[in-house]
Amino acid sequence: MRSRLSLTLLVLVAATPVLAEAAEAWKPALYRPASRRDFTGIWENRGGIGWRQGVSPGLKQDPPLTPEYRAIWQRHIDNAAAGHPTGDPTAGCLPQGMPRIMTMTYPMEIMMNTQQVNIFAEWNGQTRRIFTDGRPLPAADDVEVTFNGTSVGHWDGDVLVATTVGMRPETNLESSGLPHSGELVVKERIWLDGDNLLKDEITLVDPKAFSKPWTVTKAYHRAAPGAELIEYVCLENQRNPVNAAGEIGVTLAPQKP
Repeated sequence: MRSRLSLTLLVLVAATPVLAEAAEAWKPALYRPASRRDFTGIWENRGGIGWRQGVSPGLKQDPPLTPEYRAIWQRHIDNAAAGHPTGDPTAGCLPQGMPRIMTMTYPMEIMMNTQQVNIFAEWNGQTRRIFTDGRPLPAADDVEVTFNGTSVGHWDGDVLVATTVGMRPETNLESSGLPHSGELVVKERIWLDGDNLLKDEITLVDPKAFSKPWTVTKAYHRAAPGAELIEYVCLENQRNPVNAAGEIGVTLAPQKP
């Protein structure tokens, strides 16, 4: 037994320089999609955190809100201007929810198989699944209401067409508190525009919150070779406590255990 152990140690010691050289020689390669239906990879949104890319959160978004929901949004904007913002539940570490998850404040990673498209968001460590196995959308009286809802998709040529229902109404579209209702239905068309650019045309249909459907297109650039998602733990060292009135505070000093 002792001789076998000694031999194993000798092999490991001898192999160490070889392993080190192999690790040093390895270089990450740019991913090349196998087809126009292959969205695999890590993607980054470079268009800011507003719902419409390139437009800052707030009134410049100009959404087609109904009077009731415009008043809700204006209240959040006024509260923020007064120094006690109320519009962003993610400050209390709640998930961003669908469709805001698709703004991708931090990178996302997409992995696919014949049954579903899996979208992993670095922000809040959230996972969204678009089922492509032929299942129908759940019936209206059988929808499980969750942060990211239920997404069902199919292929239209090389475009992934998806519909999402059952999203929690207390989530919003951006940090300004831009609201939607529990009747929201999200329709998407997702496609590769070249090997390194992914686009998502998102249409929001919400008869309670919007006077008409609202369509935006988001673009995501493929991350550099070797990029990886990193662990995101919002609840550690919490900086933005939310009080009973829904007001978002800021804790500048680290919390003591």
